[in-house]
Amino acid sequence: MTPDERRESLRRFMDQAWNNGHTEACDELYAAHCSFHDPSFPVDGVAGMKQQIEQLRHAQPDLHMDIHDILVDGDLTAARWTLAGTARNEFRGLPATGKTYVMSGMSCDKWDGDRVVEEWVNYDLLGSLRQLGIIPETAVPQSTT
Repeated sequence: MTPDERRESLRRFMDQAWNNGHTEACDELYAAHCSFHDPSFPVDGVAGMKQQIEQLRHAQPDLHMDIHDILVDGDLTAARWTLAGTARNEFRGLPATGKTYVMSGMSCDKWDGDRVVEEWVNYDLLGSLRQLGIIPETAVPQSTT
């Protein structure tokens, strides 16, 4: 696969799966034995990724992901994205607050041919939980001078 084909494949997947809820796009992008590394919510294989997308989209029906950059270096891709939604329903123990958030994040994928075999994600969950009102904002220290 060329670098441009990998970029297009990632963009298509993120739009189809995250923005439109078409989880069958997971079968087109990920190898059957793909392993996922998510620091906050464990993902058990491709079926687990489909489940996470379905659960998050149920919790936040207006969920939308914007892709800002995709870099390709050999068999690795790195994507910088923003995810936004409104917490209308519970998600894995997080309550529905009715509030909206915008979260920045990045994903790094290792490819074998035309499929992703390993994925790492990192995102600003703390900032999102603050925007949703689940975790209070940090108090700003008052100047004593």
